[in-house]
Amino acid sequence: MKMNSLNNLLAHEIKDLYSAEEQIIEALPQMIEKAQNQELKRTLNEHLKITEQQKKRLDKVQKLLEESGASIEEEDTVCLGMQGLIEEGQKIMNEDMEPEVMDAAITAAAQKIEHYEISAYGTACAYARELKLKEVEKLLQQTLDEEYEADGLLTELAVGGLNVEAESGEEEDISVRKIPEGRKKGRTAARKTASRSNASGNGSAKKSAKSTRTSKSSSARKTTSRSKTAKAKKSRAR
Repeated sequence: MKMNSLNNLLAHEIKDLYSAEEQIIEALPQMIEKAQNQELKRTLNEHLKITEQQKKRLDKVQKLLEESGASIEEEDTVCLGMQGLIEEGQKIMNEDMEPEVMDAAITAAAQKIEHYEISAYGTACAYARELKLKEVEKLLQQTLDEEYEADGLLTELAVGGLNVEAESGEEEDISVRKIPEGRKKGRTAARKTASRSNASGNGSAKKSAKSTRTSKSSSARKTTSRSKTAKAKKSRAR
């Protein structure tokens, strides 16, 4: 099918995402089974349920696109990008690994999938926004937010313990160990510093502009005064 409009391109992206979600739903049970860490198992299990809801959400999006006049491809679409990521994950999971190392590998594979979805849903959201398809954008944004949240949870698991366990070969209780507080404070401090810097920069710019205007005004008055004095001297000389 020839895609001659952004509307049709969005419809194609939705079909691609639908295929991606189907593949994820099929792949996640194996990842859950292979995972040894209970917190990782729980996180993946919860995301499987969320993914099933995301697939249903895409059904609604496709109907809305049809109503908007978009041409929906009749043939099945296979998301090759997701297919490659899942095959790569399955390959690494078939390696002979210590349980802690396997958990770290599964977390990495899951995050690669999340990053793909964040990119794809972000693009689809941008298309829907450009086309002023508010309901479509709302549904896609809901899924995008869920993908960001899932990626954040996986990051907490990895940084908070799984990667450490893989390195040491010993299991830690990561149900209570999250991202090191220093890192959180560091990011918060960085955001606050940037905010203060912007505010300070704006204030300095205003003061500088005001100072420049005052200086120019003062200079202009002095020039006018000197000019008047010179004229008066010439007049007296005559």
